[in-house]
Amino acid sequence: MSQFSIPDQNQLLSAWAHGWTISRGTDAPIPLADFGYRIQVGLPGHLERYVLQGHVLTAVQRLAQEIDTPDTWLKICAPHSSVAGLLPERWQVKAPEYLMSKELSHTTVSMPDSYSIGLTVDGNAVTARACNKDGQHAATGRMAIHGKHAVFDQIVTEPAHRRRGLANAIMQSLGNHAVGQQAEQGVLVATAEGRALYTTLGWLLASDITAAVLV
Repeated sequence: MSQFSIPDQNQLLSAWAHGWTISRGTDAPIPLADFGYRIQVGLPGHLERYVLQGHVLTAVQRLAQEIDTPDTWLKICAPHSSVAGLLPERWQVKAPEYLMSKELSHTTVSMPDSYSIGLTVDGNAVTARACNKDGQHAATGRMAIHGKHAVFDQIVTEPAHRRRGLANAIMQSLGNHAVGQQAEQGVLVATAEGRALYTTLGWLLASDITAAVLV
C-alpha cells in the first residue's frame, strides 16, 4: 500500500457535507460560490447549517453578519482562534470539532465477546447496530457513500456498554462495507473525545472545525 497523505481539506469538507446529507436524509448541499455549502436541515434547534471553508474568512464574516434566522449553524474549517472574533455577538461558539480522514482497507472486526453487529443498507447509507447476546441495543453508527469517500456519522455507544471496544467494531464493520462499495477514503468530524478514539484507530487530523449557532 502506498504511503497515505491527507488530501486537500476542501475536498474532505465537500465530501463530509454531501455524505452528512445522505446520512441524515436531507436535500443535497447547495454550493455557495467557492467557499462552502448551505444545507436545509429543518429540525427544531437546527433549521439549516452552513459548511464553510476556512481560507476565506472575510466571506464567512460577511455571511455571519447577514444571517438573521435563529437556530442556524455554522461549521467552519478553521480553529476557534481564527473565527471567534469575526462573529457577531449573537453567534454562540460551541466546543471544538475536528475534520479527520483515513485511507480505508478491509480489516478483521474486533468483536467483543457476547456481542454481534448487523448492517442495514438504505441506498447509499448504511446503519450498523451492535447488540448483546440478550438482544439489548448497545451501539450504533451510520455511514454514507459519496463517490470514493465514506462519511462516518453518529457513532454512539450506550453508557452501559462503553469501554468494551464496540465503537471500534462499529467503525471496522462500516469501513469494510465501504471498501466493498469501492470507497477509498473515510471522512468524519469528531468531538474532542471522539478525536482521541479515532486517532488510536489510525485517523489523521485534517483541520480544526469551529461550530457556532445563532441564538
